[in-house]
Amino acid sequence: MKSKIIRGSFILLIGFGLFNFLNFLYQSVMARFLSVKDYGILAALGAIIYIFTIFSESIQTVIAKYTVSNNGDDGRIKNLINKSIQKSRKFATLSFVIYLIISIILSVVLSIPYSLLALNGLLLYLVFLLPVTRGAMQGLKQFTALSTSLVIESISKLILGTIFVFLGLKVYGAIGGFLLGALFAFGISFIPLRKVFKSNEKPFNAVNIYSYAKPTIFVTAIIVFFSSIDVLVAQILFNPETAGAYAIASILGKIVMWVSVPIGKAMFPLSAEAQEHPLRNKKIFRTALTIIGLLIVGVVGFFILFSDKAVYVFSGKLIPQTIAILPYLAIAFGFVALANVILLYKLSLGRTNGYYWLIIYNFIEIILFFVVPRTVISFTFVFVLSSVMLFIGSIFVMNQEKPKQKSP
Repeated sequence: MKSKIIRGSFILLIGFGLFNFLNFLYQSVMARFLSVKDYGILAALGAIIYIFTIFSESIQTVIAKYTVSNNGDDGRIKNLINKSIQKSRKFATLSFVIYLIISIILSVVLSIPYSLLALNGLLLYLVFLLPVTRGAMQGLKQFTALSTSLVIESISKLILGTIFVFLGLKVYGAIGGFLLGALFAFGISFIPLRKVFKSNEKPFNAVNIYSYAKPTIFVTAIIVFFSSIDVLVAQILFNPETAGAYAIASILGKIVMWVSVPIGKAMFPLSAEAQEHPLRNKKIFRTALTIIGLLIVGVVGFFILFSDKAVYVFSGKLIPQTIAILPYLAIAFGFVALANVILLYKLSLGRTNGYYWLIIYNFIEIILFFVVPRTVISFTFVFVLSSVMLFIGSIFVMNQEKPKQKSP
């Protein structure tokens, strides 16, 4: 069992690594082909959809958990997938309608055409549907198929987005490529599950399925909001050129988080498995923390020495504002990455007591963004300060298991 988990984690590590690299390549191509202003708009649209990945992560977690509990009974898993797709489609439609209404205001506040916001909203369907099939693959331990699905999505998005933008569709082309790439990945995600869909469907007992991942959803929401709201606020506060310059620095700074995600996902099952062995558990956590710490030092050091070259290679432009703030944003996202792995570790041990206190750091971040002097440097320093506070907070919350309710 241990060797299977280690092997599976290693496969996911490679899969997520390729997925993040190709996503970074997509961002680089878009930054080169689009103007600074248009790239700022694309980054803001991406941040909006990224916020909805809260649901994506939680859906995949729940589907994976309940697939594991019924592993070996393909009929029940088939029923789980079918019901989940139906529910997800309904939630996606409701979210899309609400999103279209809110976008009337967003169009004015963010200075983004309403038609572009509407096109971007279609991605909500994939945000809700893709994690259903991917969660089933994860629960069935089809780690290679899951990794392949991620890589195919990012390759399709990169190729189609590049073609559309090159043809002159600008941000519409970038979003269109993203949408079609995700749609293609969803279509082929049924192939590894063909054995399940050939089985005779049996009723699936979904008791407690909605309440299972409550703390995980909340913690995911905290991290996702914290690491994406900066681009949206910058789009509101600054002129389009400055907002675009900040968005490029933010994407580059997020490299720290992208490389830390697979390490956290690899740590989670290993830590959960070793829950009854404190010494081994702490060793797993220290190893993950050390690796992420070294990555942060390496990335920050690189950006301190070569921020001008990094910005030019990424965007094909030398943007003074981006070059000036890039090292600081890398530091900020480094603290967010450390906070994330600490919180994941506590979730793996069932330490969820007091998780709701984390929302305080989101409020602090947003309030500080709006009250400090409105320069891009001070804005960046606020993000660094907020990230340090989140990191410190992650150490002191969720240190105890939630008390179990006694049976009547």
